Amino acid sequence: GNLRQLETLDIRGTSIVMLPQTIIKLQKLQHLHAGFPTKGNYLCTRHLLHTYGFNQLDACTSLCCGAATPCIMMDKDYGGVVLPGGARKLKSQHTIRGVHVAYGDAVIQEIGRLSGLRKLGVMGINEKNDVKFCSAISNLSRLESLSVQSDKGCLDDITSPPKNLRSLKLEGRLGVLPEWIKKLQNLVKLKLSFTTSSQV
Repeated sequence: GNLRQLETLDIRGTSIVMLPQTIIKLQKLQHLHAGFPTKGNYLCTRHLLHTYGFNQLDACTSLCCGAATPCIMMDKDYGGVVLPGGARKLKSQHTIRGVHVAYGDAVIQEIGRLSGLRKLGVMGINEKNDVKFCSAISNLSRLESLSVQSDKGCLDDITSPPKNLRSLKLEGRLGVLPEWIKKLQNLVKLKLSFTTSSQV
């Protein structure tokens, strides 16, 4: 909380699962990177799980040789951090990546009030919180990049998608692309991972 000049906080690849309350004192913080990197054992393990039907124990044994940390990485929803209450006060935020939102609606509301966000990456979207998440996204008019890990292909309820969105990554069991994607006139990058959509 005393790092008042800090602009970038990168905690990817660590075991941190919840940020301390003192982070809201970092009024100059612009970029928060959390979760696990998208290289190495994380992708390899998921590849074994989804492509070859390995169970988690087999995948862990094959790739990790009993190491504890990579074993944890196999769950795609694990690895995100939980923001503390009051995160809406971080008005300088341009980037937030690797935030887990499945543990309560408060964090979604906090994110929805960060109107200056340019890049957002979240995990833990499900049938219980997708409507509130969609509402929050509609408030982020400056958003240029959005990455979402969803349980069951939610996100159909975004009524006003950010018009400046240039990059969109959707991960999860998405059967049909949301209709609002048609409204993204500035979209130049669309990435679908582990979806079942036949539209693209």
